[in-house]
Amino acid sequence: MSEPNGTSSNKLNLLLLDDEDNVLKALWRLLRREYNIACFTQGREALDYMEDNEVHIIVSDMRMPQMSGSEFLEQARVIRPSAYRLLLTGFSDINSTISAINDGGIYSYISKPWDNDNVRLSLKKASEHYLLELEKNQLMVSLANANDKLASLNNDLESKIKLRTHALQASKKKISDSLSNQKALLNNVLDMLSATIEYRTDLSASHIQRIAKQCRALVTEVGLDKAGCNRIYFCAMLHEIGMVGLPDELLADIDITNTNDKATNRHPEIGAEIVGRVKRFASLAEVIKHQNENINGTGLPDHLSGENIPIGARVIRIVKDFDFLIAGKSNDKKMPIFQAQSWMEEKARIWYDQQLLKAFFTMLTERNNREDLDMEYSIGTESLKQGDVLTEDLVLKNGNTMVKAGQAINESMIDKIKQYESAHNIKMTLFTS
Repeated sequence: MSEPNGTSSNKLNLLLLDDEDNVLKALWRLLRREYNIACFTQGREALDYMEDNEVHIIVSDMRMPQMSGSEFLEQARVIRPSAYRLLLTGFSDINSTISAINDGGIYSYISKPWDNDNVRLSLKKASEHYLLELEKNQLMVSLANANDKLASLNNDLESKIKLRTHALQASKKKISDSLSNQKALLNNVLDMLSATIEYRTDLSASHIQRIAKQCRALVTEVGLDKAGCNRIYFCAMLHEIGMVGLPDELLADIDITNTNDKATNRHPEIGAEIVGRVKRFASLAEVIKHQNENINGTGLPDHLSGENIPIGARVIRIVKDFDFLIAGKSNDKKMPIFQAQSWMEEKARIWYDQQLLKAFFTMLTERNNREDLDMEYSIGTESLKQGDVLTEDLVLKNGNTMVKAGQAINESMIDKIKQYESAHNIKMTLFTS
């Protein structure tokens, strides 16, 4: 075996095997500048060398006394599977060459006697293929490492996402619970204030709830956003809170048809002052304060007109006046629904917002086609139908209850109500959802 001195790490390692020393020397002289060369005359020695040393390209003679080139390359393939293998062979060795191709997996062969340029070209191609294969394998390794790293990062990310999701869910639940508690507290406060109004004025809770629902439905109908609708609902629930500050003699004689009535025009300011003291309800004060303004600017307390009057105040004015006309506790001249509607239409452009008034009456007449609205309807017997459920007791003039709230109406009840109206020459107002 002979090896060159001063091998370069930038060159590929070339192993040459031939039983003729002069062949090895000739090849060494030809290729020494391009490769780090190790030369052997014995196949066994070449195999032992490859066990401990990196070899990139192998060139072996075919005919050798102790081990043929085909046998050698077959064993070399096991030791250095990535090395590119070439065979030196003559034309008479064609069958052995085919065997070497099949068993030794050779890349190419060089015919004897060789041409120097052809040898250099064959080894150059083998070197290029080896380097390309090496680069591909390195890329595959890099890709595998990157995939492993990515998988690890994905696992870490999934863990972090799970932890973050869990934290967000916990935070969301905490916020949701807090909002639920605040909402429950708000509803409790509203219930308490409604009970206060009911206790002081002797107005029913269903009366307050009916007006609030009708106000919310009306502003929903004209396109106000959900937050605005809810705000006006709260205003309507509290629009009569100022009555708790009125003396008894004024409280008993409220009449919305008398615009000079002190009680009618004083309680909104009292209510705004009360509500304004509660930080959570402060934004409702303006609506409550201006609920008795007239659309033409002749109302109280500040003579606001048109759209300068908050929309919530304009809506509450329409709904509460209509309710007073048909069912007001202090109103001893209650009107049938059609008459109340005509009376209010005459006041349009003076007291009421004409467009809101029209939308309100349209909404009341379309109840059979509007299951989407959460509200209570004020109806006459002409609109009553079988299956309707009343939200308030139907009380006769003598104080007796004809139909209980929550009871489903049938044809017999409708006939009795109409007979009572005919006998007493009156038109009754009923409330249903």
